[in-house]
Amino acid sequence: MFSLTYPNEQKGYINEIVILDEANELFTYSLSNNLDDIKIAIYARTGYNVDLCGARWRINPNLSISVKHLMNKHQVNFSMTSDINSTSKNGFIIINMRAADLWFFTKYREIKGKLFSMEKITAVELARYYIDKYLSSDDE
Repeated sequence: MFSLTYPNEQKGYINEIVILDEANELFTYSLSNNLDDIKIAIYARTGYNVDLCGARWRINPNLSISVKHLMNKHQVNFSMTSDINSTSKNGFIIINMRAADLWFFTKYREIKGKLFSMEKITAVELARYYIDKYLSSDDE
């Protein structure tokens, strides 16, 4: 794992550039022990004001070992990365949380310039699946 820590103007979180070993891709992570600081980092990097108090956390058994090492190195409980591309408007924001020996995440996707939680996207995709299934059935 290659990483480079660099200071930022905001107090309360740090940014670190890391190459994820599994994907061999470069990401910038914001790290903190305070979820409010992560919210500030999200806004600073993406322009989105995300309500993390209502976030739904899922267990993440597949969290990159590079991210775990990064969070352990800085002794933080939260990390965030994003890939918001201003031209395509189809990015994502992922927030990781450590609680004891368990790792959790919540995710947001940007679709056509709007941000949605993964729960909303999953619900819409499930509804679309059942609508398509219902419309394609021969039972009338």
